[in-house]
Amino acid sequence: MHNTENKIMFAFSEELDTAFLHDLYGDDLQQAEMVFESSAQQIKTEIVLAQAKFHDGDLQGLKKVIHKMKPLFGYIGINEVMEEFAAFEKICLEEQAAANLEQQFQYILITTQQSLLKAEKELKRLKQFNTQYL
Repeated sequence: MHNTENKIMFAFSEELDTAFLHDLYGDDLQQAEMVFESSAQQIKTEIVLAQAKFHDGDLQGLKKVIHKMKPLFGYIGINEVMEEFAAFEKICLEEQAAANLEQQFQYILITTQQSLLKAEKELKRLKQFNTQYL
């Protein structure tokens, strides 16, 4: 992705699915910036709700929140986390007690935090690029 007038290139971080992001956003880096920002904010909001559902033992509610969060990771190029959320969502359907999911849920929390760090780092890069070159 580049600024056509100056031929300045922007490359998404290698820790993200760069081919997917390029297909998703093309040369519209301002759109990418907006989606990264809104996705990161929504993930932060939803993970708090997921924690509340988990601690309340509401596996059906937890499953719904996880389902809602899942595509947000795709919008920021972290597709493997979408798959991990899909697997956890399935476990929520099969399990009867939230206490039995403690280890898996802790993994989801850690994965979410790591993903947010990547998203925020990329958002910062996008903002800097868009400010300087667009």
